[in-house]
Amino acid sequence: MAETPHSPPGLPLVGSALDFGDDPLRFVTGVQRAYGGQYPLVRVDPATGPTTNVVLDAGLVHEILGDRDRFRRPNLGPQAQRREGLLSSDGDLWETQRGILQPEFVGERLASYAGTTGDAVEALLAEWPEAGERDLFSEVGTLTLQVIARSLFSYDVSRAESDRVQDALETFGDELAFSPLGVVLPPRLQPGPSTAFERANDALDAFAQDVIDQHVARDDPPRDLLTALLAAERDPSVELSENELVDETVLFLTAGHETTALTITYAFYWLSQHPEVRARVRDEADAVLDGDRPDWGDLPELRTTERVVRETLRLTPAAWNVIRQTRRPVRLDGYRLEAGELLFASPYAHGRDPAAWDDPAQFRPARWREEASRAADAYFPFGSGPRSCIGRQLALIEAQFTLAHVLQHYDVEVLVDDLEFRPAVTLQLEGDVPARLVART
Repeated sequence: MAETPHSPPGLPLVGSALDFGDDPLRFVTGVQRAYGGQYPLVRVDPATGPTTNVVLDAGLVHEILGDRDRFRRPNLGPQAQRREGLLSSDGDLWETQRGILQPEFVGERLASYAGTTGDAVEALLAEWPEAGERDLFSEVGTLTLQVIARSLFSYDVSRAESDRVQDALETFGDELAFSPLGVVLPPRLQPGPSTAFERANDALDAFAQDVIDQHVARDDPPRDLLTALLAAERDPSVELSENELVDETVLFLTAGHETTALTITYAFYWLSQHPEVRARVRDEADAVLDGDRPDWGDLPELRTTERVVRETLRLTPAAWNVIRQTRRPVRLDGYRLEAGELLFASPYAHGRDPAAWDDPAQFRPARWREEASRAADAYFPFGSGPRSCIGRQLALIEAQFTLAHVLQHYDVEVLVDDLEFRPAVTLQLEGDVPARLVART
């Protein structure tokens, strides 16, 4: 075996990097189909930019994500570089943060979030017309931000605040979207953050500070994530980052709500493309909920809804890529990688790999009854290993309960046949997602 990974053909100097930057979804699915099973990883290696290795072997993905000794999560982009929250921190700081935050995402805390989701969905439905059209992603984004804010910070988000957060994330998407130059140019030649980016970042900081200030001003604050962080900050034996409260608040209010909003929006899209599946989800909601809001005890009975969410995450994972960086020179599956090389794994590409899935491009939730188990390694929409998404269970609960709760009261039909994606940090959307809403009688 060669010492270095195979490089797909491309132009002189830049290799296949321009193709990668221009249309990353097409590129990663293309190399997965062309080289998966032949090579465990392929190299995108422009002469001037960073060396990136696309990981094609699903088992190798989990080895990399599980090994914090050899591989680290790199801080790419201006937003990650200036924050030291759970998503971007490393080493002892990450260990401390994870230990503080993990109890907020297990056991009885998860059960309490089910009720919060029910309240938020009912409030949203109360604003919907008997019949009309809305931008579905905007509506769902308002819902998921409210769920995160109430669940983790005991804070009620206004519609105006939700709009500001979504505007900021739209700006981040513009700034952080993949581009040919972004892949080809070395970090020192990358353009700095724009004025619009800085304004968006300042707006998020200000919003986070409002949430924190309101919490601190309470005489008897409820138990939540912010209470846990404040207690840790007062403990002299615990060492946190300088801007820990703001960084974590921004992280969970933005990343936590956007990924779930995208998942729910994509689920409604797939159900609109497959009305027979939508009818089964609606019938299940009618039978299990009987007009009531879902609660924790209903979760095991919403089996069809769960399969819809799983299949949505296979085809359109909001977290469409996960990146690691070598801490030092390493050998990986027989290849030699230098310190600082990037390893790029795509749940989007692995979720559409014909070697792992039957009819991979087809939306078929029934595959999750049995056959999907043989493709377990190829399914990692929440990452893998010790740094897998801390809010995974909350996101799944929120998505399942929202679909069931909404569809027992409204028919929701997305009015576009094809979604246009903007691959940035998340798998964002280009433009609105118009949907027709009709109340069920």
